[in-house]
This record gives sequence, structure tokens and C-alpha cells, in this order.
Amino acid sequence: MNPLLPRALVLGIIGGAALVLTTVYSRRGPMILPVYAGLLIALAFVAARFETVAYLPRFVAVFTAYCLASTELYVAAVILADRDRRRLVAQARLPVSALRDRLPLAGHLWRVAALAGAGIVVSAVVAFVVG
Repeated sequence: MNPLLPRALVLGIIGGAALVLTTVYSRRGPMILPVYAGLLIALAFVAARFETVAYLPRFVAVFTAYCLASTELYVAAVILADRDRRRLVAQARLPVSALRDRLPLAGHLWRVAALAGAGIVVSAVVAFVVG
């Protein structure tokens, strides 16, 4: 088994919590970028400790942690958006149709694909740099 994977998963959980907290308590969207950078730097430091792990298992560990953190963030963003949508409809700042008309599955799929694409690139870079 890949000895890096459990440690990367723990960092993914912690990083996801940091991303969620940033989303909840910050109104500035770009504040999410330093949190992602911190997650990737922490993953690079942990991956560097395992010199004997080959590139592909290192990439898989980093990408899995990135996906775990991003999944936490995506779920939190969907929940927060739904809560805000309901609040704005109750305040009559949005029409009632905002509760009826949801994002189609294709809308979620391209967002998840974009997140995964970015994750593949940054995970490949981290795995290569520390190797």
C-alpha cells in the first residue's frame, strides 16, 4: 500500500475544512486561493518525506487529497447557495421561481470536470517537483 495516502487523506480532510470555513466566513472569493495553495504546499512537504514512493502513487495521493478537499468545498457551496436562495426568496429579493429552477446535472458536471482538470494539473506538478 502507498504509505503516503493515509497522510494525504488527513491533509485533504483538514484542507477541505479550511476551504469550507473560508467560504463561510469570507465574502471575498479570491481568499480561497491561499487556502488551496497552503493545502498543496502541505501535501508537497508530506510527499517529500516519502522519497521511495514512485511518481504515480505520489500523484494519486496528492490528487485524492485535492479531490477530497474540493468535494467538501463543493458540498458546502451547494448547501450555502441553497440557504441564501431561500433567504432571498423569503425577503422578496428573488422570485419564487428561483426555488423551482435548479442547476441541471450538466451544470454540475462541467464544474466538477473543471475542478478535476485543475486538480490533475496541480497534483502532477506537486508530485513531479517533490520527486
